[in-house]
Formats: sequence, structure tokens, C-alpha cells
Amino acid sequence: MHIVKQTRKMNKYFSVFFGLLLSLSLHAQRYIWYPDSIIQDNPNYGMDKYHDVLRYHNPLMYLAYPVIEPVVKRRLPLEDGEGKDGYWLEGNFAYRFAIYKGKYYNYKFFQRMRPTLDVDLLVRLTKDYSSPLLPASNKLGLGLDYLLSNLEALKKEKATLVWTTMQLHHYSNGQADSFFVEDQVQRNNYKSGDFSTNYFRIMVNIASTSQQKNIVSGGVGYQRQVDLGGPLASSKELEHYYGSDRALVNFQWTTKPMLKTFSLENRATAGRDTVQTEKRRQLNIRSEFEYIFRGVANFVGDSKIRPAWHTYLTYMPSVSNEVGFILHTYLGRDYLNIRFDDVVFVGEIGVYVKFNGR
Repeated sequence: MHIVKQTRKMNKYFSVFFGLLLSLSLHAQRYIWYPDSIIQDNPNYGMDKYHDVLRYHNPLMYLAYPVIEPVVKRRLPLEDGEGKDGYWLEGNFAYRFAIYKGKYYNYKFFQRMRPTLDVDLLVRLTKDYSSPLLPASNKLGLGLDYLLSNLEALKKEKATLVWTTMQLHHYSNGQADSFFVEDQVQRNNYKSGDFSTNYFRIMVNIASTSQQKNIVSGGVGYQRQVDLGGPLASSKELEHYYGSDRALVNFQWTTKPMLKTFSLENRATAGRDTVQTEKRRQLNIRSEFEYIFRGVANFVGDSKIRPAWHTYLTYMPSVSNEVGFILHTYLGRDYLNIRFDDVVFVGEIGVYVKFNGR
């Protein structure tokens, strides 16, 4: 009965979230790689280019088939409903909704900023009896991107952009049971344990952009867990266990869209003549690394498992569409909320969804 209620709750989350996504208006990402006199004569050209770069650094949305294997022997074996038979899929539905985007006629201070409402929902469906969903990772909060480099650089064909990203997020799984399972061996409660925390994150990013070349970018940052109290209070069990301070590093390489021309039969005419169509295909490699350097004294083991590493490879068969393919690997503490005491390797393949893809 608990699993049925949980599934209904998750279905409600899905409905609300997809409703928000479908309400988005699509915006053409053409300013980086498709310069022409009309576009460059647009007085808002520099601002649109800046926001195109920001969109290429938004979180990745995907639906994938995962293979998850423990790297450190589990203290207790997984039980039914915890993924003992494996997993059918993992879905990450994340988006940074722009609250405001600067225009060329605004004060320079406001041209540089993009405040956002950040939503991130990660779900994992098990192969266990009745295929229950594990408690989802729910992240909700505010973000702010602020350009540090010269605004005039945005109007140049080749530009190096530096910006900072600040985010304050609440992170929880919506459960209310005990944090640990009732056993002589201490292990987190994967089915219904209460996981709740908040974090503040600041990143400094740098990207090299050019109409004739790929986008190469990197960033360094810092993340700290914070207790906001009230309904946003952190679980006390996380103290000296989950990790309070993290160093962050990321790298991204986005290829210039590769132009391919195809000849297709025109079935809309009686003569069945041929038409030529163009598709622009694109690859992206993203790597995200974190290192916990404080707050793990109570984590089991001598090494405390401080590092974690994500690597993503995405491929868009056509940048004018919104669905492509993704490969994802991960090594470290499981990133699904309260399962962080399970040290795993994750490999998955699936479909990648990108809004504002045109």
C-alpha cells in the first residue's frame, strides 16, 4: 500500500513538472554558430549570444537504462523494493527556468544577470516485485548567473566569457520514516528514510566561443550544506556523515554543429521530385567532479569516499529537434539522496532531451 501511494505521489510530480515544461516557448540557438548580417545587426545580438552560452550549461535531462554495481561491499544486501534485482530506468528531469533575461537597453548591471527558478527531479525505477519507484531526489531553489567579463566582448566573433553561478537549493526525498534501518548494522533506510538538506553553491565559469570553432568551457566552485530551519530543516543524521563542504570542478566540450545534406523524395507532389534538406548534428562531452573535504567523520571506512565523478556524452542527430542520445558514467557515493552510503559505479544509455534546441 505504501508503494502504491508513493507511485501516485510521483505521478502527481510528473504531471506538474511536465506541465511546466510544455509551457516553455522555444528560442532559436542560432547566435553562436550562424552569424549573418541580419543577426549581427540585431541590437540584442550580444545578449542573445550570452544566453545561448548559458543554455549550453544547463543541467542535462535524460531517460536512461542504468547498470549500477557496488564498488565497496555493501554492509547489508539490498532487499525487495530497494533494487536487489536491478533497475529498469533512471530519469533526470531538470531545468533552470529564467525569471529575467537582460536586454541591450537595460542598465549594464541587469544585462549581466539571469536569475532562475531551478527544478530537478531524479527518479529510479527498480526491477523488483511490482517495479516500485525509489524515493526521488527533489531539488528546488533559486539561481543567479552573472557575467564578469566585458559586455563588448559579446559582440565579437570570438569571445572568452567569464561568469559566476550562485544557487541555493532545498534537497529532499519527501519521506518521513527513520533515517536508518532497524538492524545491528548501521545502514541508511533506502525505502522511506527521511533525507532533507539544503546547499549553497557558487561556481566561476569560463568559456571560449567562436562561430568557427567548438565551445570549450570549465569551472571551479564550492558547495556548502546549510540548515534553513522550519520546513527546510536538515536531517540531524547528516551531520559529520553526509559531508558539509565540497570542492567542485567541471569541464565541457561542445562541437560546432556538423552540417550534413540529404536528398529526399518529395511525396507532397504528384511528380515526386527530390528536395535537399540539411541537418546539423552535434556532440557534447561534460565532466563533473566533486571532492568532499569536510563533514565525513562518521562515514563508515577509513577513506570516507570523498571523490565523485560524472561523465556525460550526448549526441543530437539534429539540433533543430529536441531529442538525442546520452551515455553516462559515474563513480562515487550514490547520487540518489539517502543512498549516499552506497558506493557505486553507474553506467547508463538512453535518450537526452534538450529544450530550446532550435
